[in-house]
Amino acid sequence: MSGLSSAQWSGRLIVTAFVLGMITYLTMILGPLAELEKIAGLKPFDLRPGGYSYDSARDLIAALGQEGRRIYLWRQIPLDTAYPALFAISVAGAICWFSRILAAPLNGLFRAVSYTAYLAGMADYLENALIVTMLNSGAEMSPSLTRFASAATISKSVLTSVAMTALLLAIILFLALKLKRSGNPN
Repeated sequence: MSGLSSAQWSGRLIVTAFVLGMITYLTMILGPLAELEKIAGLKPFDLRPGGYSYDSARDLIAALGQEGRRIYLWRQIPLDTAYPALFAISVAGAICWFSRILAAPLNGLFRAVSYTAYLAGMADYLENALIVTMLNSGAEMSPSLTRFASAATISKSVLTSVAMTALLLAIILFLALKLKRSGNPN
């Protein structure tokens, strides 16, 4: 890759992280998360953007049983260890890339908001650690642990929504400016 400019290298990194992230995401959704929902008859923690109560967390862990907890710990969590970093790199990078042609201060605003993708990834890692702790605690799980895990899940969901909304807006503005420039001969 020594012949690539930094912009080309960055673009390739963003695209590679996006493709790997989407493969990982689809693998999680269609694989272990779907299997966990089938086993328990309840949505897994990762698929509850509004969080969960102590009672609903206990119900899920009980419904998962030993096999479901094994799938969560040894199939879902490893996949969800790769996904947050891939999400953060691809979404933050894409926001910056698409907003690069915007005038200041709009460009600076998008660059600042791009950090929400990294915060979403960090919240996802925290959520994963707390889910592992809840799964390993089983019936001994404390209400405070559940509150922290639920807060991490909600934080991840909100920050992901902000980052994805910023990305969508950056894409729309990028395309609108490109269209305007291509139609304006001056």
